[in-house]
Amino acid sequence: MEREEIVGNFFNYVFVVWCIFDIVLRTAFEDKINILLEKIFLNQNADIDRYIDISVLIVLITLIVFLQRYTKNDLLILSLITVPIIIATMNANNNHLISMLLFAVGAKYADMEKIIRMYFYILIIAIPLVIFFCVIGILPDYTMYRGGMIRHALGFEHPNRLGMRVFQLVACYCYVKKNSTSQWIKYIAMFLAAWFVYKVPNSQTAYICILIMLVVIGVGNFYDKHGISKKRIIKAMAWGSVLIATMTVAISFINPKVNHLYNKIDRYMSHRFLYGYRMYKFYGITLWGQDVQTLVKDSRYVGVYRQWYLDNAYLSILLRFGVVVYVIFVALWIAAIIYYTKNDNYTMVAILFTFSVYGIMTTGFYLVSHNIFLLTIANPIYKKQYKTDKVEHQRIRFVWELPVSHRKSFL
Repeated sequence: MEREEIVGNFFNYVFVVWCIFDIVLRTAFEDKINILLEKIFLNQNADIDRYIDISVLIVLITLIVFLQRYTKNDLLILSLITVPIIIATMNANNNHLISMLLFAVGAKYADMEKIIRMYFYILIIAIPLVIFFCVIGILPDYTMYRGGMIRHALGFEHPNRLGMRVFQLVACYCYVKKNSTSQWIKYIAMFLAAWFVYKVPNSQTAYICILIMLVVIGVGNFYDKHGISKKRIIKAMAWGSVLIATMTVAISFINPKVNHLYNKIDRYMSHRFLYGYRMYKFYGITLWGQDVQTLVKDSRYVGVYRQWYLDNAYLSILLRFGVVVYVIFVALWIAAIIYYTKNDNYTMVAILFTFSVYGIMTTGFYLVSHNIFLLTIANPIYKKQYKTDKVEHQRIRFVWELPVSHRKSFL
């Protein structure tokens, strides 16, 4: 077995283990585990989430520094990407993008298809298991209301978290079953998943994205059935992702109340653009990032605070991490889509396009825990060749230092 394959498999399993803990620790099990650790180690501040994050951080940096090989071009590209993100991370006091970058850089030799397949099986076991523990009373059912409809989390920490997990499951399922001959089973499964997400957690973002994926996957299969080339629709989705990343930011600079149609769309989307506009007016835009908080003092009243929501991922990156990092992130994401476009991988392009839409409605788009398909940006970073090609690597090692924050949930 070649060195690259061994290191790639090592990353795959480290990532999968982290994913398992990420699912478990986003339920009431986290508190139960912390209480157990406090009793065992007599530590009143036991935090399993932080312990796991630090452990994975150490493993990733070890893998990146000592196990992977880099060409001169790799080093140049990594420097141009890493330095701005480190600067923005410190200015924003937010570790999410540097976490995403660590996983992407560590995925140099990773097999994306294997990761998706393993994550699919994790989700297909973990989601029903969490729901089962909720039904038998081990985990609580966190509920809330929207428009008179009760929303259930069924053991997860929030109804939206349940919706997000089901959306992830559907995305992985579509990729794992992309060559299945029984496409009608896939459509039924996707429709039932969308219905479940609408009826139980009522997660708006999740069921809309599942339905979008159902449509784009269905169109692709229709083209295959009738022998129509999919090159145009693949390019259309790639350009659509570019427009989404740019236009949703541009319209966030406009007050939705000035236009009736825009205001109506904004109300349907739970005022995502209105809150984004207010935060843009409050914080403005910087080149290298700033600390953005959604709970801010009202300048007109003493002791009064306003709770805003920054759900548009693209605007969140721009406001929190600055113009430079926003351009880098969008460029990498689009480059990943172009990579699969050139490879005529319709299913992956459809999934990445759907996640681009997902980014309009939630900041989870740039969190690896919400979007494992962020690992695809390793392809443009390293200029990966297709599997049939061989790549020669010079024996150059890349050593870097990252500030380790004590803030919770580094990864």
